[in-house]
Amino acid sequence: MNQTPSSMPDMAGELFIAGDLHVDVGQQRVTRAGIKITLPDLSFQLLLALIRVAPNVLSNDLLMARVWPGLIVSPETVAKRVNLLREALGDDAKDPRYIAGVRNRGYRLVAAVSPAVRPAPPVEDPLPAPVVVARPNVLLTGDTAATELRTVSTKPRWIWWLLLPVLVAAIFVIAIGVRRADRGHTAGVQPIPQNPLLETAAIGARARTVAVLPFDNISADAADAYLAQGLPEMILNRLSRMEGLSVIARNSSFALPTKNIDSSEIGRRLNSGFLIGGSVQRETDRLRVAVHLVDTAAGTLIWSAHFDRGLHDIFSIEDEIADQIAGALAVRLGDREPKPPAGARSANLEAYLAFLRGRTLLGRFTVAESDAAAPYFERAIALDPSFASAYASLYDARMQAADKRREDLTLAKKRYRHLIDRALQLDPKSGAAYFARAMWGEQPNDASATSDNPLVVARERDFRQGAALDPSNGRGLGAYANFLYSTLEPRFEEARSVLTRALWVDPMSPSVRFMDADLSFFESGVKVSEQKLLQVLELDPNFVPALRGYGQYRWLIDGKLAEAIQIIEHAIALDPKNSLLLHSAMAVYLDLGDAEAARAVVARMPPRPSEVGLLAMHEGDWRRAGLSAYDEAGWTNDSESGDVCDFWQGEALRDYALKTGELSRAIAFIKLKFYFGDAPAAHLDVCNFRDAVYLSQLLAAAGQADQALALRRAASSWNDATEAKYLADSHRVRAGVLLLDGKQDAALTELAESFRSGFYVYWWYTINYDPLWLPLHGDRRFQAIASDVRRYVDAQRSELEALRRNGLVPRRGLPAASR
Repeated sequence: MNQTPSSMPDMAGELFIAGDLHVDVGQQRVTRAGIKITLPDLSFQLLLALIRVAPNVLSNDLLMARVWPGLIVSPETVAKRVNLLREALGDDAKDPRYIAGVRNRGYRLVAAVSPAVRPAPPVEDPLPAPVVVARPNVLLTGDTAATELRTVSTKPRWIWWLLLPVLVAAIFVIAIGVRRADRGHTAGVQPIPQNPLLETAAIGARARTVAVLPFDNISADAADAYLAQGLPEMILNRLSRMEGLSVIARNSSFALPTKNIDSSEIGRRLNSGFLIGGSVQRETDRLRVAVHLVDTAAGTLIWSAHFDRGLHDIFSIEDEIADQIAGALAVRLGDREPKPPAGARSANLEAYLAFLRGRTLLGRFTVAESDAAAPYFERAIALDPSFASAYASLYDARMQAADKRREDLTLAKKRYRHLIDRALQLDPKSGAAYFARAMWGEQPNDASATSDNPLVVARERDFRQGAALDPSNGRGLGAYANFLYSTLEPRFEEARSVLTRALWVDPMSPSVRFMDADLSFFESGVKVSEQKLLQVLELDPNFVPALRGYGQYRWLIDGKLAEAIQIIEHAIALDPKNSLLLHSAMAVYLDLGDAEAARAVVARMPPRPSEVGLLAMHEGDWRRAGLSAYDEAGWTNDSESGDVCDFWQGEALRDYALKTGELSRAIAFIKLKFYFGDAPAAHLDVCNFRDAVYLSQLLAAAGQADQALALRRAASSWNDATEAKYLADSHRVRAGVLLLDGKQDAALTELAESFRSGFYVYWWYTINYDPLWLPLHGDRRFQAIASDVRRYVDAQRSELEALRRNGLVPRRGLPAASR
């Protein structure tokens, strides 16, 4: 009979990340990219047993003892349970992602295992009741906290308790659209520092970093919770303008779940040497505010104050608190006492609170919530027509919604330009306004977007101004970093420096961490980026940009087509009007062989070149596909929405040129739109190296054989040098180059390896239509490769049907009565 080891640690409350799986021991729950994987109890216990000893081998005997304690089972029972677990996880015993068998020994987990931090649970209400810290290292909640605070309200100020939240506010997301700048500038702004971030508090200097936590509402009326959110927000904004001090962004300090966490741990998670907390109590027209400043390293209370004023004095209370905290910090740090400069804000409390609610919605980075944010900003402006930040945020919301719908952004900018102009007219020192203008500015989407282009220069000037004026703006800093590494001449070191600042001041923000995953793709490669995307989804399982990114990785890199569409459809359910998601779903459905679903998923969208062209390619209509690839609307809107690395346009342009003989037109267009300029070999990157091969074909057809060969060699060398970093279609590109060089056998070997490695993107084009491979359609080796590919796709289609039967993926393209 198996015995349970007495030394087994109690891990009921722990979380683990095993590869791309998130395992919650306490809830006995396994998720992948936020989607639950249902496991029976024995399968879960088996997985947990392997996790606990990973990467070591767990023998059959120990597995029996830990999974079936007190029972007599055979090795065959263990093997059957392992197979059931593999099936549930989508694992393959021959090529395991999770569980590997070790002959005559047992099993081990091959996926990397690490502990995970429990993410904050999402909330609907942006202003929930917070949790209270009774002493610097002790937390109180609920009625106990209210009783404690009311009991001590008549005692000396030094025994008031520090307050901390259980608030999980919605979090800001970075707009990924690139290549935008603005022609105009507001006169009278301050000179822009060359490196504005170097003038703020040093990154990593916790002793000069403060986090403002949401205050506790101890009013009799729970509706007064807005005061407990608004007052600390005002204090945070005021302190963020204080020279030499880093202030953690609201998105992080208001989002961290602090229940059962002492001040030292809160400081560690928020990178903060000091915490500001407090309480707010309203009685009719009176407002009682208690505030504390805590040193997180020592866990001691170093300053406190108590204010009892009329409600109309809330703004003067905020000023006094900010000034007194600045003085207390100056004494602590040994500096002369600085006075934090006043920032632009509304003197109307209702306007300010409407603004805060709108900003919370804007941070979700979806079409629906961007649209929902706009009325809050409009209300704030109606209540206070001089509220500059509300104008800037309304502009941001309108542009973000237009961007996610892939509307004509040139028209959108003209429509809403007056908003950002008004914001800067009212407050020429508004960092948020400069950031918003930079994010949505004009910039050419072609090879003319060099660093000395006036539009690029203007856009960077706005980003620098925003960083200098608002150095704690995680959203803006993330967009600035994206600008630096997404331009024609990427500046990765500068981008990493800016993003490091964003991660420091906004450590709990999914949007900033998403940008970190994006930058890591270029720095370290796809595997590091994929793992960081999973970390974003552990922080916020419904963060739509990360869901789309991870779904695309499962499609592009891993060849898991059914799983990819499940993740993308989950994101569509969260943001049904997001055209980028709909386009991604269409492409994956085509690779799954479900053209009906592909057409249905984009049927409600206005026809766009990217969808029209790809569907035409799938139908073998090279003419329509080529004309769609030439359509300027596809390059303007799609590029600004983040689809600058799609795969079909270069092939469509090549095919159209070879069939019509319009070689010169295609050569010039590809050089311009794929950022090659006059020196294609010098401008190769992960998004255009395959298009360099297509360009070489056109150059050869145009009689420029030497240039064609040189470019093909450069593209081949770039592909070889970066294969381990970017994976994806390296084998298929190499196969094409080998075929152009006349090495048919080696080309077929590489083509087969391309599919074996998991790259099935647009397989139907390569197998059915690609002019490179058409001459080999009668070759038995090519036919065998095509048969293997179709069998794999059929298996993925069967997985899709199983997901549909279980209600995990919607049935698209069928009449309602048939669903």
